[in-house]
Amino acid sequence: MTISKNIVMIPDRFGDPYIFENILSMQEEIFKEKTILDLSKVSFMEPYSMLSFLILGRNYLRKTGEKLKLSNIPIHIKQYLTRMDFFESGVFDLADTLKDFVMFKRSSASSRLLEITMIPNKERQGVEVISSVIELFRKRASMILKYWMNDSVTDYFVTVISELCQNIFEHSLDTGYIAMQTYRSGNENIARLVIADSGIGILKSFSAKSNLQYSGGADLIEMALTTPISSKREFGYGLCQVNSITERLNGTIFIRSAESSLTLLYGRKEKSSKYIFHRDGLNQFNGTQISISLSA
Repeated sequence: MTISKNIVMIPDRFGDPYIFENILSMQEEIFKEKTILDLSKVSFMEPYSMLSFLILGRNYLRKTGEKLKLSNIPIHIKQYLTRMDFFESGVFDLADTLKDFVMFKRSSASSRLLEITMIPNKERQGVEVISSVIELFRKRASMILKYWMNDSVTDYFVTVISELCQNIFEHSLDTGYIAMQTYRSGNENIARLVIADSGIGILKSFSAKSNLQYSGGADLIEMALTTPISSKREFGYGLCQVNSITERLNGTIFIRSAESSLTLLYGRKEKSSKYIFHRDGLNQFNGTQISISLSA
């Protein structure tokens, strides 16, 4: 008996968190049995899209019990994903492989990135992994943060990594991932740190806090960033501290959780400027995905 396959052509929508929404809008089509994703049109993939795509694959494995099959991956994309340890997660099946001598063209010695690392949902193991990630980041900080480099910026990012990764085992009830890379997009050099999970999400995390009043998921995300609230304690300063650091660095925060997202952009036209963008009613995507970006 021949088993029919569901071949889905994936568009070139991995350039930033906003356009990755196009991929998330395809979840109903992707989450069918025997799906094969054709990535031949993908020309570029940045860290947020990469980790969100990884979580999408993990969700598919959990739902169907099968690995999500990828086909026709352009060579430079496969080289990049291999360098970032994307395939080490074990949630994807490759329809075709490349010879080692081709893969080695993507330098394994590159120090302008942090490879994908899984953050366990158990505190003891999670703390150990976070410590190792921070140690590696400090070794590579001079290259990752080449265009923004000074000791205080390195320390700021250590704090951000620690706070956001701890949230995975403290609040999400699931494992998560971290990755970071500096890359060039047009005339800009971008450093992007991404921490992502597929846990219960921010809205459910605060569901027991009946005294909080908010108009929707994006409004709650903004409250968590700007007000010392916590889903487990009387006060919580973690996300507030991350927001404060991003403001000092004139960076950008993008947070997506469940069906909502929030973007905070600092210092785009003048150093004191701040722009806030709320979005609710997005396609459901479990967990919380966070991007912290600097541009130069």
